Amino acid sequence: MRTIIMTSTLLMAGLAVPALADGSYRRCTPRDDGRIVAASEVSKELEAFGYRVDRLKAEHGCYEVRAVNDSGFPIKAVYTQATGELVQARLR
Repeated sequence: MRTIIMTSTLLMAGLAVPALADGSYRRCTPRDDGRIVAASEVSKELEAFGYRVDRLKAEHGCYEVRAVNDSGFPIKAVYTQATGELVQARLR
């Protein structure tokens, strides 16, 4: 949860976190116990930092999120479903 808050703060500042070099955002592996973070939790965190979530899609163990901040900057972010951790974020 702390990772989501820290990363969301960076996104709010208009900074983009570069994609991981090894493409690990494509490998959002599930937890052994099968639990996942609810999509609403990811959405709530972004909304708490001033983003309006336009689309949140679950795919291949990841949440792919498209959102816009109050200044109109659109972002695309990828979170793991297993932990809710931000894996990739960039300006659209």
